[in-house]
Amino acid sequence: MTLRTTTFPAVITARGAAERVIEVRVVPWDVIGETADGRELFRRGAFEGTAPEDVTLEAIGPHGADPGVRLAGRAARLEDREDGAYAAFGVSRTRDGDELLELTRDGVYRGASAVFEPIEDRAGDSGVTERIRARLVRVGIVERGAYPGAEVLAVRSEDAQPMTEPQAAPVAAPTTDPGVRVAADNPAQLDALEDLRSDLLARMTALEAGSTRRGGPHLMARWSAFGEYLKDASGDPESAVLLARALVDQKAATNPGVMAPSFVSDVKGIVDASRPAIEATGGPGPLGASGMSLHWPYFAGDLGALVGKQSAEKTEITSVVVNLLDGNAPIETFAGGSDISYQLIRRSSPSYLEAYGRIMLAGWALTTEREYEDDLEAGATGTLTGSIATDADTRETFFAGSAKVRSATGAPASAVLVASDVFAALGAVLTPASYGTANVTGTAQASTLQINVSGLAVIEAPYLTAGSAIFTNERAAQWHEDGPFVATAEDVAKLGQNRAYWSMGATGIFIPAGLVKATAIVLPFAAGADKGRKAQA
Repeated sequence: MTLRTTTFPAVITARGAAERVIEVRVVPWDVIGETADGRELFRRGAFEGTAPEDVTLEAIGPHGADPGVRLAGRAARLEDREDGAYAAFGVSRTRDGDELLELTRDGVYRGASAVFEPIEDRAGDSGVTERIRARLVRVGIVERGAYPGAEVLAVRSEDAQPMTEPQAAPVAAPTTDPGVRVAADNPAQLDALEDLRSDLLARMTALEAGSTRRGGPHLMARWSAFGEYLKDASGDPESAVLLARALVDQKAATNPGVMAPSFVSDVKGIVDASRPAIEATGGPGPLGASGMSLHWPYFAGDLGALVGKQSAEKTEITSVVVNLLDGNAPIETFAGGSDISYQLIRRSSPSYLEAYGRIMLAGWALTTEREYEDDLEAGATGTLTGSIATDADTRETFFAGSAKVRSATGAPASAVLVASDVFAALGAVLTPASYGTANVTGTAQASTLQINVSGLAVIEAPYLTAGSAIFTNERAAQWHEDGPFVATAEDVAKLGQNRAYWSMGATGIFIPAGLVKATAIVLPFAAGADKGRKAQA
C-alpha cells in the first residue's frame, strides 16, 4: 500500500474540553495543490466509502518538523459537503491528545494534512493529477498549512452545534489614509495594527459562538452590537481609529469575478399569436393527401327553379339540369428558417433552439392569419351598409348581416370579423357583462376582450381594412392547411444546423355570398354621431 500526503487550506473548529472534539475540512474539492509528487486536486466524493473508524488523528506540530506519528484520536464522523470533505475527530485523553486540543483551541495549530491511499486517479490538464477515489488513512493537525488561509476560524464552547459551515475571515490591509497616522516604514505601528486585528478577529469569533458560556455570562455579552465594542475598545481616540481601520471595505462592484449575473430563464417579448379568423370559421381543415391545389364540388344554380308545381295530372314535371362545379384554390407554402451554429445550440442558456422555435411559430401564425383575412376580404361578394353609431344602428346592422349569411348558406352568421377600429368602438359603448345583460344591445368585457352583440360573437380581425366587418359562418369559408413542420439539415462545413419551420395552406371560399362584407361602418363618437354614448349613460 502506497500512502501519499497532501496539505490544503483547512477549516478547523476545536470545541471545549468537555467534548474533546476537533472538526476539520480535510480537503477542498477541485483546488490544485503542490505536493512532493507534483500538482493534484481532489474531485467531490473522492473519500466515499472510507469508514470513519479507520481514520486516525495525528498531531504533527510545526509542519514537517516532527517526522514521527503522534496519534491523538479517531474520526467519529466523515461528511461530504459541496466545498470539500469534512471530518469530526474525538481527541484521546493522552498527553499528545491534550496538547493537540489545547494548542488547536489557542490557535497555534491551524492547518490540516491528509494521508491517503490512491485508488483511482486521472490525468488532468497541465499535468494535474485528479484524485477520483482514495482511502483516507490519517489526518494530521499542523502549525500552518502549505497555503495561505489555513487557519482556525472559530473556537467553540462545548454547547456549540457540530460541523458548522465555515465563515470567511476578513483580511486586513495597511492603509495610506493620511487621517490615520500609520507609516508603512514604522514596524512598531504595523505590529500594533496586526495585534489589534488579531484581537478583533478573536473577539468577533467569540461573539459568533454565542453570548453565554458555561459558568456565567460571556465576556462579550455586555456589548449588544459590534459598533458599541468599537466605541469602548480603547480610551485613546487614535487607537480606536486604528482599530476601526483594521476592517477594509469589500464591495460587490470591486469583485466582478465572483458576481455572476442574475439571468432570467424565461425569454421575454415572445407573443403567442392567435389566429382569430381561422378559429372563428371552424378552425383549420385538412388539405388532403396529394396535389398542390385544394378542390371542392359546389352547386351554383338557382335552387328556386329546381322544383315546380305539376300543372295537371300526367303532365310533364319541371325538368332541370343540376351541375356540380369544381371549386379550387392553390395550395401555397409558408416557411422561414435560419442556419444556427453548433456553438449557439450547445452553449446557450436558456436554450436558443427552444426560444427560436417559439418565435418562428408565432411568426407563422401571424402570417397564415393575415393570408386568410386578406383572402376573405377579397373573396366576399355579400355586401351591407353598416353603422354602429347608436344602439338601434348596431342592432340593425348585426341582424341584417346575419340574415344575409343565412340566405346564402342556410344558417345564420356564427361570428362577425371586425377591423380593430370597429372592435374598439364597440367595446367602448357596450355594457360590461358583469352589470347584467337585460335590455341591452350587447356586452363587452375589457378583462377578457370578449364582445357579444345580440348573441353574435364579435372577433377582432386585425388585418381587415379599417371600418369594415365580415359576417360569416364555416359553411361559407374555411382555412385548410398541412403543418407546421420543422425541417433540419446539418451544415457540417460551417458547424451549424439549418432549421426551417414551414406549412402549406389554402383558403377555401365555398359560398362567396356567405361572406357579407360591411364597409365604411359609421362609428360612434364621430362628429354629430354621439347618440350611442348618451344611450348608454
